[in-house]
Amino acid sequence: MSVAILAGCFLLLSLVVETAYSWGSLGDPYFLVKVAGWILLSLGAMHIRAGNPRGLTFLAAGWGWMAANFWRAIADRVADISAGEALRLGSIEIIFAGSCLIVCLTGLILTLVKANRH
Repeated sequence: MSVAILAGCFLLLSLVVETAYSWGSLGDPYFLVKVAGWILLSLGAMHIRAGNPRGLTFLAAGWGWMAANFWRAIADRVADISAGEALRLGSIEIIFAGSCLIVCLTGLILTLVKANRH
């Protein structure tokens, strides 16, 4: 699977889910940090699809950015649970953030391997 296709699929899914989850507060810094990652992934995917291998740089930055963001999201939720707080949507929040973290780390590894081949 091309890293550009993986980025496109991840963008579509995460953009829809994260926007729906954050709908009442799209100006929130936690949402805006995701927008930066989505922009990096979009730029990378567009450059790769256009045949420009420099897109791998944007993809690596985007995957790393998003992985860090989802790592933070998991840590925040674990801290909330540890403090006795309930998650707004329950355990699905940790499952979604964990799944996104795995996809982002996989995308980062695949992108770095591909970049190393060039």
